[in-house]
Amino acid sequence: MMRNLVDERITEQAAMYALGMLSQSEARAFERCLAEGEGGYAEESAVFDAVVTSLGLSASEQLPSADMRERLLARVAGEASQKERNEAGERPASAPPEFHNVRLDEGKWDQAAEGVFVKTLFVDQIRGTVTSLVKLEPGARLPRHRHLGIEESIVVEGDCRVNGEVLTPGDYRCAMAGSTDSEVTTEHGTTFLMITPREVEILEPQWNC
Repeated sequence: MMRNLVDERITEQAAMYALGMLSQSEARAFERCLAEGEGGYAEESAVFDAVVTSLGLSASEQLPSADMRERLLARVAGEASQKERNEAGERPASAPPEFHNVRLDEGKWDQAAEGVFVKTLFVDQIRGTVTSLVKLEPGARLPRHRHLGIEESIVVEGDCRVNGEVLTPGDYRCAMAGSTDSEVTTEHGTTFLMITPREVEILEPQWNC
């Protein structure tokens, strides 16, 4: 009876080994028994190896449909064509340009409010930010607003008063998410570069941007 149980265990392990169903540790243990020539392991393993091989060869050959064949050939041709373009240094039609330039006299200045003009330079769809030039005429101001993300700015020309602090050309400022600008104005006029989230929370309902 014990012998039969041992034989059944070897048979079961051999079948599962041939089908790749043993865990890594179980497979290694089975392979050690094979290498050491323990009784029954080699015979059972050979039998099930042959069975698995015959299963793989028993399926009848199926030809792909005409539609499938055409789609496959079209895909192969497309990949080959793209590979040739890549090797030639061409970029895919859907790829964004590697560089984006806006000349001094290019772009459009949009009036956001009285004395406030904005020229959008770049919209980063991935980071969700907008790079703009903002121009304030003498005495103009921006509304009180809260930053919904990090806002970076650098003064290009003129004087810019922010929350009582005066910034001049070359001065850089970084406002953290959640911070509030209560005052952004200028005495003689200013232009500054700004990188900001696409949305900002205006805290003055009457302000029309």
